[in-house]
Amino acid sequence: MKLKNKISFLSVFIFNFKMIFHEKSFLILNIFLFFLPFLFSALFFFSSTGAQLVIFFNFYVLIYISLFIFLIVLRSLQFFIINILENKLLYLVFSNQISRIKMLLGQYLLIIIIVFINTAISTGVITGFGILLSNNSDLIVRLNLSFLTYSFISTIFLLSFILLLLLFNSLQVTTIICTLLISLTFLSNIPRLFVTAKEEQATLSFSSRGTSQIIKVTDLYESFDLQKYVTNYQIRYPYLSYALNKFLVDDNHFTREQFVETSSIDKRINDFWKAIGVVNTDTKEISAKDIRINTLPTNDELKKFQKNNLVTIKVSLENTFISQEELKYKINQSASENAKVLKDLYNFSVDIQKNITNFMENTSSFYDDFIFIDEAKSQITDQTNTSIVAPFKKDYLINMYKYNIASNVSLESGFTIGASSTENSFIRNSLFSPIMICARILEEYFINYTSKYVVATTYTLDQDNNWKQYSKARKNYDIYNTLNIFNGIWSNYSNWSGFSYDDFWFNSYSKSKIYFNQQENLFLSYSNYTFEPNENGTFNEKAYNEHVNPQIYLIVMLIITITFLMLAFHRFNKLDLK
Repeated sequence: MKLKNKISFLSVFIFNFKMIFHEKSFLILNIFLFFLPFLFSALFFFSSTGAQLVIFFNFYVLIYISLFIFLIVLRSLQFFIINILENKLLYLVFSNQISRIKMLLGQYLLIIIIVFINTAISTGVITGFGILLSNNSDLIVRLNLSFLTYSFISTIFLLSFILLLLLFNSLQVTTIICTLLISLTFLSNIPRLFVTAKEEQATLSFSSRGTSQIIKVTDLYESFDLQKYVTNYQIRYPYLSYALNKFLVDDNHFTREQFVETSSIDKRINDFWKAIGVVNTDTKEISAKDIRINTLPTNDELKKFQKNNLVTIKVSLENTFISQEELKYKINQSASENAKVLKDLYNFSVDIQKNITNFMENTSSFYDDFIFIDEAKSQITDQTNTSIVAPFKKDYLINMYKYNIASNVSLESGFTIGASSTENSFIRNSLFSPIMICARILEEYFINYTSKYVVATTYTLDQDNNWKQYSKARKNYDIYNTLNIFNGIWSNYSNWSGFSYDDFWFNSYSKSKIYFNQQENLFLSYSNYTFEPNENGTFNEKAYNEHVNPQIYLIVMLIITITFLMLAFHRFNKLDLK
């Protein structure tokens, strides 16, 4: 029987496909990978937040790419190369009917297709279950598309690298090198942990016009990261956060010290909160009778009043905040861009009151800056002797509110009232303003970080020993990180996949604390930036963008891959199949 003059590329491709699936270990590995995404999808029943999903998924990606795809590529190439060397007669026939380049290219493309199908099945299954079982469909799609893209790129590089190793080395040497490569993937990020751990206690000093401030390095990174995410709307309540941050940073450059000044308080209430429409323009008159005095301040205008006397209190309040119901109505009636800010504020007010138990008691300290009382129209009258009348001051109102809500003994040196149903109703129904409290909570959340950001970008850095130690450690790490191709390549995946930005928010029970690194994976690489003073001695406002573009590593990897392929094809052409 005559042999065909020419064997088609497709015939060789199909032959290789049938051959490799007769290999039991390869078949078992692919069956396992088929069921793996179904097992992972069960985590949707246990992950209640997007942040948990990101953490679980990144571990899945690390294991899938660094272990299973690695094994598929290694086992497939071992199978083909060993068969070529051991079954020389068969491949000699092939090589006479089809070029060796096409023969090797067919095997190369076959492995890429097999890995891509496995990854596509994985992403399809996880995306499908994620959309059905989770409320984070956009996040799930983004994570899976990043995984699919990165795994495809990684497969091409791994194939070229392992193929070159097998053609130039023995199977044992190749296996050892590949094992070391897998280990480096998990260990290459450890130096970053040492650097960041050392920085937890480090501080930097800044000076301006005879004043200086000391800021922890970790706080600086959190402050700049906050700017990065807020200005890109990558945070919970994005429109409200962006608007408030712009007011504090861009419009006014408030530092913590300036923030509490009377002129700044007026700016905050008028130029922001009133501007977005949550502050009433009319004066609010509040009156309450049968209020029993509990304690009185000494050396004060209230010296004619007696403890336990019943009094009538009339308060004239200015710049009061609207209620939650009014805010909701305003949102429904508004079609402007401002409606997005108001909707975020409403959602925040609802969420924070749910998250903080005993909300009134635990937030009474925020009943301060936004209390505007017209003392000329506010008074307290003794009901026993109506001739005893005195102006009712802002300090009295704040003190009695905080005491009634929190019962702090230290407040008894000021004006306080009893705790009967009459007094409680007056405080909780007439004076409590949830939107005002929420506004103050938001301000405190942000000013802690925006103040540090303003200082770092406007004050001059003191280049003392603390700075030199920080700079030296960071420069050494930057050199290592720049030369570490594993970190560089993986940082592309971490940039594409990102985080669950809706989970970037302040800790409810802290006055101002936000964590941006809780979703980071211990073994993954992320884009890092190092602070450097500019010609003015300050930090650049967008210092968070001053890092090596991770796409450069993709270009480097492409060049290396092409080089490896050319060497591998050249070596394969020289193999003795006789």
